[in-house]
Formats: sequence, structure tokens, C-alpha cells
Amino acid sequence: MSDVYAACRNELIDLAESISVTQAGASLAATPPWTVLDGYRHLAGVCADFLDGRLDGAGSPEWTAAQIESRQANSLAEVCAEWTASGPLFEAAVAQMGPTIAFLTFDVWTHGHDIRAAIGAPGNRRDPRVRVLADAALSMFAGRYEASGAPTLLILVDGEQYLLGPIGSEATVTLGTSAYELLRILFGRRSAAQIAAANWTGDAASAIDALHIFDLPGVDIVD
Repeated sequence: MSDVYAACRNELIDLAESISVTQAGASLAATPPWTVLDGYRHLAGVCADFLDGRLDGAGSPEWTAAQIESRQANSLAEVCAEWTASGPLFEAAVAQMGPTIAFLTFDVWTHGHDIRAAIGAPGNRRDPRVRVLADAALSMFAGRYEASGAPTLLILVDGEQYLLGPIGSEATVTLGTSAYELLRILFGRRSAAQIAAANWTGDAASAIDALHIFDLPGVDIVD
């Protein structure tokens, strides 16, 4: 999974070269009041914090806020220079950390598409890495979904079947979607209204409540 993280990081650093000052100040719809530059500050900060052992409260709002605040004086070029230097060290350090590198890869991929949406430069939704991430996310998320008590859910991801719920149970709800859209749903990049409007069969309401890891945004996210 660290190779997927590295590819996402390198693509975002390359993308930054074409981002104007105005675009760097554009808002990220899913994480207000963050800007595009704040998204980069967070991603560079994650690497630095892991390498320097600043892991108390990792993943909390306070932890991410400190990453952004400590880089307020840094330009996009300076933030990317830091990330370029720390990234390979970080990737080597966490390569064998299983779920940790998976969640960090979900993080960089998710924020990367937030950034692309804000500057009007959509990423490749059919990149093979998207399917790799969707497979990993469903595997890691399955236990949480089952524990929620939500109805057994059959997800058809680009036609391939995944079952969430107790082993041996029959699905009463079905969702047909793409790997890209599934990841955006799981990681809080689709509103409740957007999820409800997806390709469901059966009573989707209770499944929707359980089918996301982060809180859903109050507004529709378009990317």
C-alpha cells in the first residue's frame, strides 16, 4: 500500500506546480474552512508528525489543526519541498505497518481528490489504484458495518459483488456503484442526500447510516 501512497503523493506534488495563488486559496468543500494550501499543509504535516513521533491525538481535529497552523507562513512550494523530502522516509517507515499505511493512503487519496475538485482538475477515476483502495476499504470496514446492526448489504462495485453483514446472511439491500463513488461515500465526501440518490434496491435508510467512516457533509460535494 505504501507504493499507492507514494504515487498519490508524487502526483499531488506535480499538480502543485500548476496551481496558482488564487487556486491555492480556494476552499475545500468537504473540510471547511480548509483551503487547497491547507490540504497540502495537512498532508505534509502527517509525514512530519509520524517521522518525529508527534502521534498524541493522531487523527483528531487538534492534531490536524496543528499541522496547518505550524505551516501558515509557508507557501505551497515550500510545503511541497518539505513533503518531497519527508515522503520517501515516511513511506519506508510505515510500509510494514498494515492498517496504518492503509488509512494514511486513504487519507492522501481522499484529500487529493478534494484538492482536484477545488481547482477544477478532476483525477482519474478509473485508475487501477482506485479499485485497490476500494477493496482494502471494504475489507477493513466490514467488521464495523456488521457491528452496527445494519441490514446485510450487497455492494456491486463495477459489477463485482461484496457482502457486508454476518457470514451466511442474505442481503436485503443492494447498492450498485463504482469504486470511486464508494470511496467518496465511505470517507465522508457525499451528503446524505447524494448517498440516498445512489443506485439502491431495498430499504436503504439504515444501511446509509452505517455506510460511512466520517461524518457526512451538510452540503452536496461535487467532484
